[in-house]
Amino acid sequence: MEKVVVGMSGGIDSFVTALMLREKGYDVVGVSLELWEKNDLTAVEKICRALEIPLLCRHEREGFRQVVVEAFVRDYLSGYTPSPCCVCNCFVKWDALERVATECGASRIATGHYVRIRQAGGKYYICRGVDARKDQSYFLYGVSQKILSKALTPLGDYTKEEVRAWALSRGYEEVVRKKESMSVCFLRGADYRDFIRQYAGADQKPGMILSRSGQPIGQHDGLLNYTVGQKRGMPLWHGEPMYVAEIDVDRNVIVADVKAGLYTRTLWVEEVVAVSPEDLQADDLTVKIRGIGLNPQGAVKITRIAGDKVRVDLSDPAWAVAPGQPVAFFRGDFVVGGGKAMRGQKLF
Repeated sequence: MEKVVVGMSGGIDSFVTALMLREKGYDVVGVSLELWEKNDLTAVEKICRALEIPLLCRHEREGFRQVVVEAFVRDYLSGYTPSPCCVCNCFVKWDALERVATECGASRIATGHYVRIRQAGGKYYICRGVDARKDQSYFLYGVSQKILSKALTPLGDYTKEEVRAWALSRGYEEVVRKKESMSVCFLRGADYRDFIRQYAGADQKPGMILSRSGQPIGQHDGLLNYTVGQKRGMPLWHGEPMYVAEIDVDRNVIVADVKAGLYTRTLWVEEVVAVSPEDLQADDLTVKIRGIGLNPQGAVKITRIAGDKVRVDLSDPAWAVAPGQPVAFFRGDFVVGGGKAMRGQKLF
């Protein structure tokens, strides 16, 4: 039997992934990655016993701290809005599973992501899953060809409700009832601002809120309390609600604008990777900046400006794009590349 390692979290998605692959005849090995604090393996061990598969636990704390947590803290203190789950999946978690696969002689790696993997033109691509509400393709743009050539993601062909029904039909009601965690794993439910203050000893100071023209319109209570597009805590100006348009760390200033002022037809994206450079020159490219909602719908044009930085011209304006957010490029359902939003966006 072909051996596959499956990343196990103790939740329904990784459980059903392992069960589906076992029923298809794979020799399944469960893997628990210890990324931050010591894992409570009770739930994972119980699931692996039910599946009658072995469980391996591997420590990846130092790599996770350096690549994910340090970048998360550094970016927020620099006025960016990072996506730690994107960084982890692209550059930590899948790579760690691949190392375990090599160690135990497995030719395949698998996860419970709601995405599909397709091959075209001799290349492997992440593709949207069939469940638009659970699709996770947009933050997996950086997974390498080496990993994708070995990867299996069976849940991409199912909706979440079908996955639940699939587990119920086999008698695993307890797994279906288990509450799922939706928070960033290393925060453990804590507020990200409290985590950053404690981790970095960051002392947040109040400062000015300025209009686009530089007029003082209020005072902020620390830059960590604000993200681009935020309305909460912002003053009215001339009777109109104001939104965070920019975070200027050097001056300790929030720049505010009306809602319409946060639209842009031009993005600058850095740390860009692509499955194939030719994909980024196609005339049918679209872009996704958020998981659900507020994504520009029209076609885009990409112009490389220097190294791994590109300019993205949008036919449909985007709203409140924050520096640091993942930006994924699509051709149809295929993810062809991506990067993270830079500062310096021009307004629509």
